[in-house]
Amino acid sequence: MEKQTSLVKAFQILESLAQDGPMGLNTLSAKTGFPASTVHRILATLGHLGYIRQENGTRQYGVSLKMLELTQGLREDLDIITVARPLMREAMEATGETVNLVVFEGAEAVYVEQVNNTRSLLRMFTKVGARVPLYCSGVGKAYLAHQSQDKVLEYLARTRMKPLTRSTITDKAGLLRELDRVRERGFARDQEEIENGVACVAAPIWHAGKVVGGLSISGPSTRVTDETAPELGREVMRAALEITKGLEYLDSPLDSAVR
Repeated sequence: MEKQTSLVKAFQILESLAQDGPMGLNTLSAKTGFPASTVHRILATLGHLGYIRQENGTRQYGVSLKMLELTQGLREDLDIITVARPLMREAMEATGETVNLVVFEGAEAVYVEQVNNTRSLLRMFTKVGARVPLYCSGVGKAYLAHQSQDKVLEYLARTRMKPLTRSTITDKAGLLRELDRVRERGFARDQEEIENGVACVAAPIWHAGKVVGGLSISGPSTRVTDETAPELGREVMRAALEITKGLEYLDSPLDSAVR
């Protein structure tokens, strides 16, 4: 039982470092709620295994590049990433904005790939591995808009819609109206609902008759506006449709024979 408890604590420490970046021993102890001695012991083990590093200048702890070894196999196994990469780059070059790919797990959207415009100074919260709620994200609303009414109501019944910004939709009736608008125009919008100053348009990616992912184009809310959203929406729908077609091609008998 002690080994299992230590394992859980080790993962909680790794998750804290991965999500919030490098931090000192006392900060990590306060964040996790574990005694500093326990945190230090676990960090020593993780460091010996090569999964965390300690910065010489600040003495803060952070995850090491070895963590990529654990995720690389998973990311390469996701056909959706392989299909989406070139189309995401096309969308970035066409719009000049950041393009994000997500898959859905439980009641969250998980970012699995991102193509940034290196000329843009905007640095958003989104990064590979980040998770966002469905009710306030563009990709999440694109997903919910294409679920059955029963499934949406079930989701709403077990979800607390917390305000992340002043623009977050927090009432269920308001979200249902927004999902109607998503279905009407074909793409979803996030208008500073997760992060102030950031907006996006999003569209669903389909496979075998169900939504398996989402694509979004994100940028400053001064550029992703009511005036520019229709054009950006057409681009995100185009790219999402091409990804959907690519996934269908991977299932074709001809492609299976080639592979």
